[in-house]
Amino acid sequence: MPDGSSPVTRSSSASLPEIRHDWTVPEIQALLDLPFPELMFRAQATHRAHFDPTEMQISTLLSIKTGGCPEDCAYCPQSALHEKSVKAERLMAVDAVLTEARKAKDAGASRFCMGAAWRSPKDHDLETVCAMIEGVKDLGLETCVTLGMLDAGQAGK
Repeated sequence: MPDGSSPVTRSSSASLPEIRHDWTVPEIQALLDLPFPELMFRAQATHRAHFDPTEMQISTLLSIKTGGCPEDCAYCPQSALHEKSVKAERLMAVDAVLTEARKAKDAGASRFCMGAAWRSPKDHDLETVCAMIEGVKDLGLETCVTLGMLDAGQAGK
């Protein structure tokens, strides 16, 4: 618009159902059977009912432990068994990760995500990752991690 204001507005949620977590298989199948444009329309309407459509969150993803994963996921070059595997690297140091997190924040990110290529972390590696998470939070960033398979004790940390 010429005056700089946006013509896009948040939709009223009055006509939309509440967010659900109790979907049945037939209900899910009915969604999957929709024509793609209709599915996208419904997704956009639901999104607009709950979020400002003119805003987006900027996130940064860092591989804190690259390559050498013992799993054989055919699609993933992080696997040591993949013919095009990436060079295996050790888990990054906490200070190096926090340096990258600061750069991400300075570039406008509000979330910093970390990924590690392993089947599941060793306890000493998990302690290092927990220090990374705390450090990222202390910078005022939201954080998320993908760490492979965790047992209940590891997940509780």
